[in-house]
Amino acid sequence: MSSVVPQTASRECSLSATFPDGLAKPVCGGNNAPQITGSSMSRLILILCLPLFFSLSSTGKLLADELAPSVEPAESVPALTTQQVLDAIEQLRSPEFFVRQRSIETLQAVNAEQIGLLSQAIQASTENEVARRCVDLLERRYATGDRDSEVVRQASEALEAAAKSDRWFVAEAAHDSLDRHWKRRVEIALLELQKMGAGMSPKIPEKLWESNREYSGPFNRQSPIDDDHLKIFIDEHWKADAKGFELLRRLVPLVSQDFMTGQSRLSVVLINGHTQQPEEEAELKAIFGDIRVTSRGAVCLGIVSQGQDANRSGVEVGLVQRDSSAFRAEIRAGDLLLKFNGTPLKDFEELVEKLKAFRPGDEVMFQVRRVSERTPFDVKVKLQGWYER
Repeated sequence: MSSVVPQTASRECSLSATFPDGLAKPVCGGNNAPQITGSSMSRLILILCLPLFFSLSSTGKLLADELAPSVEPAESVPALTTQQVLDAIEQLRSPEFFVRQRSIETLQAVNAEQIGLLSQAIQASTENEVARRCVDLLERRYATGDRDSEVVRQASEALEAAAKSDRWFVAEAAHDSLDRHWKRRVEIALLELQKMGAGMSPKIPEKLWESNREYSGPFNRQSPIDDDHLKIFIDEHWKADAKGFELLRRLVPLVSQDFMTGQSRLSVVLINGHTQQPEEEAELKAIFGDIRVTSRGAVCLGIVSQGQDANRSGVEVGLVQRDSSAFRAEIRAGDLLLKFNGTPLKDFEELVEKLKAFRPGDEVMFQVRRVSERTPFDVKVKLQGWYER
């Protein structure tokens, strides 16, 4: 009787892989098949996945390219004709939203000469909504254009004219636009005032907004020698007229912001030799307030006095302005000015009156007492003007 010896089924693998070492090794096999190590398995997975990875990457790129919006080359906007501007203004009356929107987009390209057409439409239109849309268009040109450009200057004048309209709705819309951009309004007014001969410091309007001081309450006041405090000097070079006073009124936001910010941003100095009439001086005080309008001589010592005991004579220096007459003579904060040209000083008001007799370039002598010095000493000061022309 023959016995049947059971055979161990052998598992053979029909799949082999070629590994980086150049040897073909079975992936699976029988009991005697070579075993695959972890390292070899990792290599195998990498080899099998790479084609799929590159395929998906290619597909994703094609999909992204298809979904991405096409970018057309930038084209310069053609200049509008007068008739195109008039037609677009007329379309502002359309009951169709898309027609109005298209006309608004067209009118955003008006040039400086065509700003006047928007201004005329504001005054002539009997429809408040049309006037408001024209005001909005002016505001966009006013707020986003180059401050020194003719377009912005014309938009500024158009808004100022609209703010004086007899129609309440138009005037309010224009006032709101100007109030929203009050800093730009101030900057434009200052540049125009300089063209009319008004002296000021700082000359660059942007310096007014560079202060990093933190709010410290409604009764705090900035020092008048700081760059972020506007000083306007009215002397013989200032040719006042109705336009000049109108520009000065546009600076009122610097005053009206005082209480909220705790900072006084403006002062007006009437310098000896100015040509202002008493009624014009009164108008300046009505615009800015009595305490912000002062009269001074032609020279500036460049100090702020420190409050002191009324029984104590002399002038105690609180602050010294950089590059001023006092600064260059090395007068310091805390010094006590005892005498002026050999005559005892009573107080700051007396010093102001004495300085009115001098011109820029004159030299004067102060007797100074300093905390670090045992005895008073003399200091010669060469006087300067209030500003550089």
